[in-house]
Amino acid sequence: MPRLEWSLFPFYIIFLLCPVSKNKLNNTNYGGFHHGPCYDTKQRPKYCIPDLINVALGKEVTTSSTCGHTLQKLCNFVDATNITSQQCQLCDQKKTETSYPPSYMTDTDAQTCWKSESGITYPRNVTLTLPLGQRFELVYVSLRFCSPRPDSMAIHKSMDYGKTWIPFQFYSTQCRRIYDQTTVSAITKPMQHEATCTNFQTGVKPLTKGLIAFMPLAGRPSARRFECSPVLQDWVTATDIRVIFNRLHHGKKMGIQRKTAFYGVSEFQVGGRCKCNGHASRCISSKEGFLCDCQHNTVGPECDACKPFYYDKPWQRATPSNAHECVACRCHPIGAINTMCNQTTGQCQCKTGVTGLTCNHCAQGYQQSRSAHIPCVREVQEETTTTAVYPLEWKAGTECKSYCKPPHSRVHMNLRKYCKKDYVLRAQLLSMEKSGEWWQFTASVLTIYRQRRLPIRRGDQPLWVPDQDLACNCLHVQVGKSYLIIGNDEESPDPAKLILDKNSFALPWRNVWAHKLRRFQQQNRHGKCRTV
Repeated sequence: MPRLEWSLFPFYIIFLLCPVSKNKLNNTNYGGFHHGPCYDTKQRPKYCIPDLINVALGKEVTTSSTCGHTLQKLCNFVDATNITSQQCQLCDQKKTETSYPPSYMTDTDAQTCWKSESGITYPRNVTLTLPLGQRFELVYVSLRFCSPRPDSMAIHKSMDYGKTWIPFQFYSTQCRRIYDQTTVSAITKPMQHEATCTNFQTGVKPLTKGLIAFMPLAGRPSARRFECSPVLQDWVTATDIRVIFNRLHHGKKMGIQRKTAFYGVSEFQVGGRCKCNGHASRCISSKEGFLCDCQHNTVGPECDACKPFYYDKPWQRATPSNAHECVACRCHPIGAINTMCNQTTGQCQCKTGVTGLTCNHCAQGYQQSRSAHIPCVREVQEETTTTAVYPLEWKAGTECKSYCKPPHSRVHMNLRKYCKKDYVLRAQLLSMEKSGEWWQFTASVLTIYRQRRLPIRRGDQPLWVPDQDLACNCLHVQVGKSYLIIGNDEESPDPAKLILDKNSFALPWRNVWAHKLRRFQQQNRHGKCRTV
């Protein structure tokens, strides 16, 4: 017997079996009255982002060197173009008028200036570390100098509050010698999430008030389609910024003695936006930092989850073409057990014999009844036995306990375990849609650390996950997040496809794993996997 949609029930039968209370009807949200940049004139949700702000303003900068611990003589220039316009003064932290603390870099006065100790020579470095306090999507990092700009300087970022650091940009007149990098004039798509080295903005002049400004998206091939590029979204995200001054210009170029030369910064600015995933047009300042004023029925510090009871479809980052508003759960009034649905998949909890994402039709082998309590009954009545009869479809209960064990939160990877796996890769989940008994994710494969016999290609491709594995929480995956995916082909129901199920691992990606996995990859290339 074909499955019958609940919509085929006569309306009066549904009304009689499950009357809708007046209060419940009045509380139903059919769009409401929305105003502001996150909704258009017809009150339809649309993509929105917070204003650009200087997220470094007032933040405390930690430095590895500041002048004035002992009385020092420092010389700088009054005229930005004249090397004979030297002016020297003493630096003494004990006196306010002759001290130059790090706080001067992030205050509102452009005339104040932080100064390092003098006489610093290569390879000794001077480091500035700026914690932003939370995740931001950065538009620029700029430094205005009250000394000549450095000959060589590196910018790093952290995405985990200073635990690990990733190169962001290198500046040098000698990229190969100082950073073992080639000077790059054009950025290609495969390297658009990597730091490059340039000799731009490294000249001796101007001798003062010179600027070094880095824009993370400038020259990146996918920048115009930023909202459709998880790679670049990850690239511009940071919790901390670190600037490392590696080398001063040679003293003879500036006509100044090395022992009186120093690094000096008057303005350290970081332009960024709160990371609100396209679901907020403003951020609200609080004791915890900036909080997204979430719209589109989203919640969380980054609007990265749907409100309770708004899990009708999986959460997704908004894009200019689709706001991906969270939709209220439509747990069918007859077929669903309650008003709750799975936060990841949107699957409602169905009564026995009922199936579908919203529990809106009878499962195979069942037919409609006229009871609101048991809406679907077996097509052929069976004799009562002592054996428990389970529905063919999944529903919450003891079935999940026998189906899979809770996923491992940690995997201790070593070379032996690495070699036993058919594939190890890093991927970001971009979107998902239901396809029968499966969920089809679109996954962007970013890095392949171990390749299987049937090669996996980099870039966007389908990733298949059984519906039951998600419903039973055998896997915890979410659109927009990056994962370390580990699996074996012999455990896969179809090795020709990339399948993620209860026999696989999907671990939230951590940047600290990259170095270790690269080392295993190199050992494999040298034949070590054949000997373990």
